Amino acid sequence: MKKIILNSLLLFTSLIYCQSKENDERYFKFQYDTIVEKTFVLDFEKLFDQTETKELNNLILDFEKATSIEIAIITFDEKYKSDEDFHQNTLFVANWIGIGKKELNNGILIGISKKSRKIRIENGTGIESILTDEETKSIIDNSFIPYFKEKQMYKGTLVGIKKLIEILKVKLEQGRSK
Repeated sequence: MKKIILNSLLLFTSLIYCQSKENDERYFKFQYDTIVEKTFVLDFEKLFDQTETKELNNLILDFEKATSIEIAIITFDEKYKSDEDFHQNTLFVANWIGIGKKELNNGILIGISKKSRKIRIENGTGIESILTDEETKSIIDNSFIPYFKEKQMYKGTLVGIKKLIEILKVKLEQGRSK
């Protein structure tokens, strides 16, 4: 009897989890497919105006053309109760929209939620060998967050991305000179 109850509970939990993932996938697929011009900036929380979005997108596009590294920004318009929920959703979106070149796994997704006061940078495995977790944390703490605390979301995002690009360029150049 215990086995039947345990298996039933496990099946029920799995169904709820799958349904939740399916709903998330449908939501992001709908949101992403409704964007006419594909972009590296998906601003669902409406943190940036059109000019700011275009500037961020152009900065990232220029970097991608020079290095093949893709950086994407997504802002989430919902409130997350835990860091783990935010992390899981950011990771899901990074994998779902396929940031980076598949064979190089060189994508970076920056997830931001002003409502939840959270930011996360997901580095593809091809980036992890270039940029350490400590460096990523330092970029968040020293470039993004000081401006976010002042409610300057665009400025913090711009400064953070510029710092990220600067560090990656230096590291890539060091790698070439070896």
